[in-house]
Amino acid sequence: MENQPTSKLETVPTNTLDIIKLDDRFLADALALSNEANWNQVADDWAMMITAGEAIGFQDTSGRLIASALTLPYGDQFGWISMVIVTQLRQKQGLATQLLNSCIQRLEDKHLVPLLDATPAGENVYRPLGFLPHFGFERWEHEAVENISQTATQRNNKTGVLEKFDPSEIIEKDRKIFGGDRRSIIESLIERSSEFAAVAENNGGFLLGRNGRTATHIGPISANSPKTAIALLNHALTTLSGTVFIDACNHQNKFIVQLEKYGFRRQRPFLRMAKGYTNKLGQPEKMFAMAGPELG
Repeated sequence: MENQPTSKLETVPTNTLDIIKLDDRFLADALALSNEANWNQVADDWAMMITAGEAIGFQDTSGRLIASALTLPYGDQFGWISMVIVTQLRQKQGLATQLLNSCIQRLEDKHLVPLLDATPAGENVYRPLGFLPHFGFERWEHEAVENISQTATQRNNKTGVLEKFDPSEIIEKDRKIFGGDRRSIIESLIERSSEFAAVAENNGGFLLGRNGRTATHIGPISANSPKTAIALLNHALTTLSGTVFIDACNHQNKFIVQLEKYGFRRQRPFLRMAKGYTNKLGQPEKMFAMAGPELG
């Protein structure tokens, strides 16, 4: 998953390192970690998450950030764990485990259920810790959506899709469908997706997203029906170009069929998991695409 670093790192016993809190001073180093891992985040993503949550990590003796993780509290029920990254030459030394356990403890100390989106490899780590599966989704990728924009335009019914909207309505709808309050995240996504964000008439759904390092990420997409979700998607596709990622829920068959028709291809799967929690989270039947595994 990670790329090879450009220089050899010192070898320091992990038990001599202390977990530190990350703030805006670590933006460049944190971005270097996610770039090395070939992830899609940009500086605005790290700034958004550090502001909204609590970021932690490890430094080596030279002051270089060699590992990261963060928690995002989403209301009074659960919190998110994400951005667990260790630089290549310091992997398999227990750093990720220490950071993960610290994130779990920090959320549970606040009486919040820890949640995360796991890769297949991560699932094998999280299950023994008590994380239980809820539903799966997959990342879909299209390398040149401008090639399908005409088709999307033909399919897009402008009636029912609004480019101007009240942000508070999106925040409230997301709270109900997602199941937690992530106001600051949604506010940031509204601002960052102003060119293609949209809502459906009669509060029937919404679409947001953000520009990333290698692709535009479309999501979340929340809607009362597949027809509405597809109309929102079509609207976004008519304004975008280049590579696009969509993390589509496996249970939304009609939506996935449309992605296949447009030429999107599967990239990798994820599994939403919660530690020791079996009740339904939010309204999955109205979730069509995720904001990303780092955001939920």
